Amino acid sequence: MDQVDDIKSKIDIVDVVGERLTLKKAGSNYKANCPFHNEKTPSFMVSPELQMFKCFGCGESGDVLTFLEKYEAMDFYEALKYLADRVGVKLNTPKHQLGSDRSKILKINELATKFYQYVLLKHHAGKIALKYLLEARGLQMDTLKQFKIGYSPDQPLAMRSFLIAKHNFTLQDLAKAGLIYVRDRKGYDRFRGRVIFPLHDNRGNVLGFSGRILPNDKSENLAKYINSPETSVYHKSANLFGLHLVKKEVKNKDEAIVVEGELDMISSWQIGIKNIVAIKGSAFTQDQVKLLRRYARKVVLALDADIAGDAAARRGIMIAQAEGMDIAVTNLGKYKDPDDAARSDPQFLKKALENATDIWDFLVNSLFSKYDVNTSQDRNKISREVVPILLSIEDDIVQAHYVTKVAKKLNVPVDAVIKAVSKAGTSLTNIDNSYSMQADIKKEDRQAILEKRLIALSFLTDPVYLLDDKVNTFFTTTFAKRILEELVNYYRKADKKNFSIAEFTKKLPRELVDGFSSLFIKESSDLPSVDDKIVNKERDLVIKELEILKVKGELARLGNNVLAAEKKGKSKDILTANRAFSEQTQKLANLENE
Repeated sequence: MDQVDDIKSKIDIVDVVGERLTLKKAGSNYKANCPFHNEKTPSFMVSPELQMFKCFGCGESGDVLTFLEKYEAMDFYEALKYLADRVGVKLNTPKHQLGSDRSKILKINELATKFYQYVLLKHHAGKIALKYLLEARGLQMDTLKQFKIGYSPDQPLAMRSFLIAKHNFTLQDLAKAGLIYVRDRKGYDRFRGRVIFPLHDNRGNVLGFSGRILPNDKSENLAKYINSPETSVYHKSANLFGLHLVKKEVKNKDEAIVVEGELDMISSWQIGIKNIVAIKGSAFTQDQVKLLRRYARKVVLALDADIAGDAAARRGIMIAQAEGMDIAVTNLGKYKDPDDAARSDPQFLKKALENATDIWDFLVNSLFSKYDVNTSQDRNKISREVVPILLSIEDDIVQAHYVTKVAKKLNVPVDAVIKAVSKAGTSLTNIDNSYSMQADIKKEDRQAILEKRLIALSFLTDPVYLLDDKVNTFFTTTFAKRILEELVNYYRKADKKNFSIAEFTKKLPRELVDGFSSLFIKESSDLPSVDDKIVNKERDLVIKELEILKVKGELARLGNNVLAAEKKGKSKDILTANRAFSEQTQKLANLENE
C-alpha cells in the first residue's frame, strides 16, 4: 500500500464532507445539496462503502482527495497533506512539491505575516502604526493578534535580512509572491509604510496582503489601499476577507453579513457581530458567491455604495440570486460605513442588521426616494432605472408583485410596466450559469437499465450471484459484460467470502469507475435499507423482467420466421414456426402473470 492509499484508508469521506455540508441519511449513503451547482432537491450523494461522492445533477464525482480539491480549491498535494495531518501521518514530501510555486509562495506569505506583525507589535518602527490602530481606529490588542495585522516599515526592502538572508529566498521568489517589485535589479517592498492586513483563504492560508496608508501629510497622493497583485495563489475575485475566522458562525446562523472593507469587517467583528465577511468593492463575484453559498443561504448586505444605482452591485446580487441565496440590505442611517457605525453606536449597527430590508423592497424604495414622481423628467429617470431592477428578479411571482408595486407608485396601469419590462428583454439576467447546468444524461433502453440494476443489487449483497451463467446470460451491453469480466478477474486473486466493494472499485479501469460507482451509490440510496430479503426480492423482479425482455426479443425473431415460412408457402415450416411462436407467447403470459 502506497502512502496515498494508507492515508485514505484512515479517513472516512463522510466525516470530511459532513464537516462542510449538512448530510442526511439516504439508504446506506448520505445526501446533501450539491456544493458545485445550484439545486433545491439534494442530488449529491456520499457512499461510505465506496468512500466516494457523486452528484447526479451536475455529474461531479470522486474520492475524498477529489472533494477537497474541488471544494477547497486545494491542489493534490495540499489535499493529501491536509488528510495526512488529520490522521497523524508524516508525509514523505516529494522534492518537486517542495519547490512548487504555490507551496513556496504560501511559505513566503506565512513568514512575511510574522515579520509584519512583529514590526507592528514589538519593533520601534511600528509604534506610530500601533498607536493609530489602537487609538484612532479603536482596535483591541487581541483583535490585532487574531487577524494577524502588521506593519511594513517605510524602507525599500526591510525584509531582506529576514526572508532572503535567513530563509534563503530570492528577489524573484518575493516578486512572484507579490511582496516586492523589482526596478533596476533592486527590490522594493510593495507595501512599505502601510498597515498590513493578511488575506487568508477559508482554510487559513495567507494568499496575499492588503496595505493601508497611515493618515499623514506624506500619504495624500497615495492610494489609501493597495492589494497583492494576482499570483498563482491570490485571486482578488475569489477572496472573502475574514471567512477563515467566522465560517462556523456563518454556517450556524445560515446567514452572512457582507461589508466592503477590512476595517468594516474587523470593527463589526470586535463588537460581537461574528458572522461577517468583507469583499473588495460593492460587487459580489461568482467565485465569492459560490464560496459563501457553502456556508449560508442568506446574505445581508451592509455596503457603503449606493446599491440601487451601482450596476456592478446589482450584477453581484443577480449572481447570488442565481445561486438560490436570500438577500437583504441594511440601512446604515447617518453612518458612512459599518466601521463608523460599529465604533460610534454598536447597538444601532446590530439593530440595523437585524432589521435588514428585502433586497427588492430596498432597491425599489431607494429609487423612488431619489426622484420626484410628480415630474415628467424624474418619472423618465425612474422608468430607465427601475426596469433593469425588475428584470433582475428571476422568480415570476416575485417579479409580478414588484411590477404591480411600481405601477402603483407611478400611478400607471400594470400593463404599461409589463410592456416596458418585456420590451427591454432579458439580457440583464443572462448571467453565465454554466456551472449549474445539469449533466447530459443519455437515455438508455430498458435492457441496459435492468442490467445495470441487476449488477448494483448484486453488489449490495453478494456479487458472486453474477458469476452464475443462468444470471449473466442476460447481459447484452458492453458495460455489463466488462463489469462481469472485472469481477471474474478480481475473484481470481481475492477470497469470495471477504469481498470489498471499495477494493473492487479501486481496481476497476478508469473508464468504468464513474459508471460503476454512480450505479452503486444510486441503488444503495434508493432502497430504504440494504437488507438481504429486500435486495433479493428486488433482484428477482429484475430477473423476471429481463426474462420477459428476452422472450419478447425471441418472439420478434420467431414472428419473422413465421412470415418467412408463409412467404415460401411450406406448410411444415409454417406449422413449426407457429408452434415455437405459441410456446414463447405462453411463456411470456406466464412470466407477466408472475
